[in-house]
Amino acid sequence: MDPFLAFLAAVIFVSLIIPRIGPFLSLIISAIAFGLLVGMGEEVLGYVSTGLSRIFSSLAIVVFSGALLAEYLRSTQSLERIVADMGRLADKSLLVGGAAGYLISLPVMCSITAYMILQPVVSGLAGKDSQNGKRPLFMTAVCSIISFNLIYPSPVMITLSTGLGAQPYDLLMRGIPISLVLFVLAYILMKHFFPDIEKAESREIRAPPKMSRSRAWAPLLVPIILILFGGLHEKTRLLADPGIALLLGALLCLALERKKMHELIHVASRRSGVILLDLCGAGAFGYVVAQSGLGQEIFRLGHFLPALLLPFLVSAALQLAQGSRVVTATVAAQILAGYPLPGVTLALLIASGAFMFSYVTDPYFWLIKSSTGASMKETVMGYTLPLSLLGLAAYALAAISSIL
Repeated sequence: MDPFLAFLAAVIFVSLIIPRIGPFLSLIISAIAFGLLVGMGEEVLGYVSTGLSRIFSSLAIVVFSGALLAEYLRSTQSLERIVADMGRLADKSLLVGGAAGYLISLPVMCSITAYMILQPVVSGLAGKDSQNGKRPLFMTAVCSIISFNLIYPSPVMITLSTGLGAQPYDLLMRGIPISLVLFVLAYILMKHFFPDIEKAESREIRAPPKMSRSRAWAPLLVPIILILFGGLHEKTRLLADPGIALLLGALLCLALERKKMHELIHVASRRSGVILLDLCGAGAFGYVVAQSGLGQEIFRLGHFLPALLLPFLVSAALQLAQGSRVVTATVAAQILAGYPLPGVTLALLIASGAFMFSYVTDPYFWLIKSSTGASMKETVMGYTLPLSLLGLAAYALAAISSIL
C-alpha cells in the first residue's frame, strides 16, 4: 500500500482504539499494522524495538526526575507556598493560575501532571463558587501547555531537538519570547470567554507555617537555573543537560524530605512508568513510519504548499488524531527529518501544530471537563478553541521569527 494512505489508515485506527486500550498498546499495534501495510516483513519488529529504546534512553531520567519533583511539590504542600507568593505579586486568580501552570509544567515534565497538582490550589484562589473557578482552571491548563510545547527541556522540545538537530540554546532564545507572547494572548482571550460568569474576589492561600519559602522554591528553580546558565562555560556544560539538571533537582527533593524518601521514589516510579510507556509507544510508531519512505511522499506534497506551512499541517493532523503532544512531536520529527528548513524553525512549526484541535482524543480535554464540571461546549470554548487560536499565533510568530 502507498505509505501515505497507510499512514492515514493507521492514524484513524489509533484515534479509534486509544479510548479503549490506551496510548501504548494502540501505538504499538498501529506501528506493526502500518509496517505490514507498506510491505515490511520481520524487520518491523526491529524498528519497533529501536523506536522504543531511543525514546527511553533520551527521556527516562527526565521523566522520572520530573515525576519525583511533582510528588514532592504535592506531598509537601509546596504549591500552596508558591501560588501564595505569586498571588502577592498579582492578586488576580486568572493571572496567578496561568502563571502557576506555565511555571510548574516545566520542571514536572508534564502539563497534565502540573494541572492535577495545581487544580485544588487554583480552585481555592477563585473562591468557593465552582462556576467562578472555571476560568482560572482553563487558564492554568492552557498556560501549562504553552510552556510544555515551546520551552526546552520539556519532552516535546527534547524530542524535537534530538530528532531535528536543533540546538537547545537556539530553541530557548526563540521559544521563550513566543511563549510569553502567547501567555499574554491567553490572558486576553480568557478574560472574554466567560463574560456571563461573575468575577470572584480572590482569596489568599496561606502556606503551611512549617513550609519555608526556600524549601518550596529551591527544587523548582535549581533545574531551571542549571539549564539556563550551565551552558555558558565549557566546564559546566554537563549541568545544562536536562537529565542532569532535573536529576539534581530530584535529589534535592529527596534530601529535603528524607523521611518521605521511599514514598517519593515509589510514587514517582509508578507515575513515570506509565508516562514512559506512552512515550515509547510514540517512539515506536514514529520510527516505523520514518523507515517507510513516508517522508519522501510528504516532501513531494510540500512542493504544492509553502515550505513553512506543511510541517504545521502535519503536526496539527497528528494532534487531532491521537491527542498527545509528545506523540505529535515524536512522529512529526521522524517524518519530517531532512525537511528543507533550519532545525529550530522546523521544531517551532511542529510545536505550533501541537496546540491545534485538542478535542475528544486528548486525555487532557476530559480531565479538564471532569475537574471543572464544565459542559462539552464550555470545555471547547475554554480549552480547545483558545489553544487552537494560540497555535495559529505561535505558527505566525515562528514563521516571522524565521524570516527575521
